[in-house]
Amino acid sequence: MKRPQIAAQFLRHILDCVELTGRSAEPLLQRFGIARSVLEDREATIDLRDFLALFEAAAEFLDNPAFGLQAGRLTGSDSLGALSFLFLAAPSLGRAFEAMAAHLLAMQQGSRCEFEIEGDCAAWTYSVTAPNIGRRRQDAEYSLSATHALARNYCNGDFELREVWFEHEMISPYARYRDLFGCDVFFEQPVNAIRFDARLTDRRGNLLSAELFPIIEDHLRRREPASDVARGDVVAAVRGWLAVRDVSGPLLLNDAVRDLGISRAALQRGLEKHDTSWREIKGEHRITVAKRLLGQSRRSIADIALATGYSESASFTRAFLARTGKTPMQFRKGQQS
Repeated sequence: MKRPQIAAQFLRHILDCVELTGRSAEPLLQRFGIARSVLEDREATIDLRDFLALFEAAAEFLDNPAFGLQAGRLTGSDSLGALSFLFLAAPSLGRAFEAMAAHLLAMQQGSRCEFEIEGDCAAWTYSVTAPNIGRRRQDAEYSLSATHALARNYCNGDFELREVWFEHEMISPYARYRDLFGCDVFFEQPVNAIRFDARLTDRRGNLLSAELFPIIEDHLRRREPASDVARGDVVAAVRGWLAVRDVSGPLLLNDAVRDLGISRAALQRGLEKHDTSWREIKGEHRITVAKRLLGQSRRSIADIALATGYSESASFTRAFLARTGKTPMQFRKGQQS
């Protein structure tokens, strides 16, 4: 099966940011075997794994752990290709976030974002869902920073966040995150997310004509690969849905079938075809998140148990041992050795 791809246009902005420092991006292109001409081809794609690895390599090349954050801050109207224009042409800010979540796959496979409003809080979440994809810390910081920059541009600078969540641990001084986002920033969270007042979703932009919105949306819709549900890959669809959920709370089957647009019976039949079940795949996902937190954070076992939806450490340890053959502590020691 073909590995997930991402539009080469996304990489062009990243490499432009490298060269703004006075360094040539050519060594990075050569290292990953990417011709510069590919960056100018609006139809070209590159391997998502290579994109993520090159992003991490660029931060190391510049000796700048905040590179992703800073590149995101420089996001302009064409930095994300058609997605940028779609966002800026939306009839309202809420519709802009909804459209980005709906059409991300047209430009970036193996990933998922969601936009939800609960009470007075709106949340946009982002995650790379492809398995065994390697480090993605720079991409996560870039994606949230770039989306924040787009929202500020849409609102002519009048856009404030309540808080920001990152899956990974803090890699730059906290003040740098706080200054960029203007709000509290939390690390080692279940998802990457920006959260803001729901009332802001009614804001209307004036950078681009809203008449362009349906045209750009139709263009992206034509580029989109068939959804996992449409292809009959219910397991991938469920994993993608889980990837952008807060696993500390309940993960409800009824919510999944509603969001995926599939009946409860069809979802269960699709999972049964792969000899799995909702309960099994949900438990697998909780342990996957737990493994990441154990390997990449210093949080206590008790804290990780609660963060991944277990009521107490004992039940978490039993579930972790059953799925991995190791206790959480044994797993953590193995990651550190």
